[in-house]
Amino acid sequence: MDIVKCCWSGGKDSSCATHLHLIQGDKVIVANYVPMFTDTIPLILKEHYEFIMQTIELWKSMGAEVYQVHGMTYWDFVHKVATRGIRKGKIFGFPYFSTNKCNFQRDSKTKSLQELDSKFNLKYDYMDLGIAFDEVDRHSQLNDYKRSILVEKKITEDMATEYCKVNGLYSPHYLHHKRDGCTLCPQAKPSERIEWFKQYPEAFDLVLELQEFVKKERPNQYPLRNYKFFIEEDMQLSMFETSKRWIIN
Repeated sequence: MDIVKCCWSGGKDSSCATHLHLIQGDKVIVANYVPMFTDTIPLILKEHYEFIMQTIELWKSMGAEVYQVHGMTYWDFVHKVATRGIRKGKIFGFPYFSTNKCNFQRDSKTKSLQELDSKFNLKYDYMDLGIAFDEVDRHSQLNDYKRSILVEKKITEDMATEYCKVNGLYSPHYLHHKRDGCTLCPQAKPSERIEWFKQYPEAFDLVLELQEFVKKERPNQYPLRNYKFFIEEDMQLSMFETSKRWIIN
């Protein structure tokens, strides 16, 4: 029996990998991260968040140790003041983002997951990264300490999807969306943000407040591509009963 730390996101590949380890009798440590806008508002759509919370209970019932971390909130990241560099004394503002590189992910997800082992003194034989057999470009990440049961069993992404559907491990979120990341990410579709605001209406005024704050502290810094904000004036956001006129880009 191996002791395996599964980096589980709630997606099909990591869900399939975690379940396979549990049913083959491995001792499983599940490490899950959920991005948060504030301490009480998840930065992912509600349907997927609820799936994650329900599946955590399943993992526990199957004998897994589950550790869930949230890390720094998006709200706190924007307000954080730099202590060095050319922006010393100024707020971070909206996270710098480029393909496969996000400063919010670095300071929130990566840091909190790295601190998990020392915080709880976790010991395990290796980590499972949940990489599928046909994700060849990611296989370079694997070694004796970072493995993937999906690669070892030659399970492709499509096979992992079918496995999750059969075993009740497929998030209903994916019936409507292809991605499950932060709704304030530049890669998120406008429809995702609109849906997020509908599900968490209290976030609307907070995002608006955040924008106004950054405009004063970091002029000309925009969270989205094409010099756009999450919420802009002079266009109507129909789902809100308000006298103001706004649009979500």
